[in-house]
Amino acid sequence: MYGSLPPRLRRRVIGGALAASVAVSAAACSGGGEQNSKTLVYWSMWKAGEPQAQVLSAAIDSFTKETGVKVKVEWKGREVAKQLAPTLNTRNVPADLIDSADRFVKSTFEATGQGLDLNPVYERPVPGEEGKSVKDVVDPRYRRYATEDGKAWLLPYEVLATQIWYDGKSLKDVADAPPRTWDELVRLLDGRKAARGGGPLALDADVADYPAYWTYQAVLADMGPGAFAAAATDRTGAKMDDPAFLAAVQKIEKLVKGGYFADGYNGSKFPAMQQKWATGGADFLLMGNWAPKETLTSAPKGFEYRSFPFPAGAAGKPVQSVSLIGFGIPRNARHSDAAQRFIAYFMNKERLSKISTVASNLTTRADIPVPAVQADVKKTLDGAETVPDLDGVKMNQSGWYTKVFQPADTDLVTGKISAAQFVARLKKATVDYWKLNG
Repeated sequence: MYGSLPPRLRRRVIGGALAASVAVSAAACSGGGEQNSKTLVYWSMWKAGEPQAQVLSAAIDSFTKETGVKVKVEWKGREVAKQLAPTLNTRNVPADLIDSADRFVKSTFEATGQGLDLNPVYERPVPGEEGKSVKDVVDPRYRRYATEDGKAWLLPYEVLATQIWYDGKSLKDVADAPPRTWDELVRLLDGRKAARGGGPLALDADVADYPAYWTYQAVLADMGPGAFAAAATDRTGAKMDDPAFLAAVQKIEKLVKGGYFADGYNGSKFPAMQQKWATGGADFLLMGNWAPKETLTSAPKGFEYRSFPFPAGAAGKPVQSVSLIGFGIPRNARHSDAAQRFIAYFMNKERLSKISTVASNLTTRADIPVPAVQADVKKTLDGAETVPDLDGVKMNQSGWYTKVFQPADTDLVTGKISAAQFVARLKKATVDYWKLNG
């Protein structure tokens, strides 16, 4: 949504940044701001009352008590980066710290040059953990994902991963031996389809990201990491002529034509199908590891949240895609020193562990025990190759993803076009898109 900027807008951003550099001090331009700040303004992606907000609120209270720094927190919700973006090139950036999904922080801060390099935060000691710095406690691969050209644009604290979810209590055979290959998955789906007399896969196709999970995961499984990004950025469209690309998409076409998706998936309103899955109306749900939290009130007592990674395809091995939630600091933040202090403070094991115990999610620290509902995801993360979700396309080529890929993909997964039509349409639209945005 806020990723690669068109040339005209890039010129405006760069020109505005040069003009601002004349008007503000060198310290502000470098993100220095005040030193020894006693106040901090924090805009969060969470809404008041959400589990993560409760965890952060407790950390804020203790941070103020221990440091004397007063934190004004505003629970802005998921569009926090969008709300902050118009202010970033001004003298009065209203927030010193935000947290958001990686794609929004990167496109808002890193792509425009308006974010502070967070490498110094990694060097800070973690309060309460003698001899440990932030770099010692954050899984190195997540730091790597959140670094571009040596600049750390995000300090991640929560890990998201997409898997196929099911009720282990009612599907004990799946829990004992989850499918490892595409063929095994299809055999499982055939059996479940016959047993229930209808499609076993739940999907809210009106949320464009959710059909995209299926197509992207199929391409990843067949062609390996980087293939999807290569196709997205190929200005000639030639990457989509690869027979392997069509073969991967045809797998999804077969699911559609074969009636493997539960009735109503292509005409319902979210979260109808997700709730249908939770109440037993479907067997499987391809979704991020927030699925347990979102369906907890719908699932019957005793529902056992289990999951397995998208099975291996022609590439020969399963690969787990991940995305991150974390902190970012505006380059012109007035109290960036306090923001950095709070980040290091929150990364303390005792404080961050509440993301696991209270919010039931995974953290970027390997030494924090995982909640039971995330055990399968964590096992995969520990053993499989991990890659940024959607090959990073959602972050780096967000315009292509939303304007080119998603509309065509939704038509594919809802049965409006064939795999061959999808590839042809995607190729043409990709070439046209890059002519305008290259």
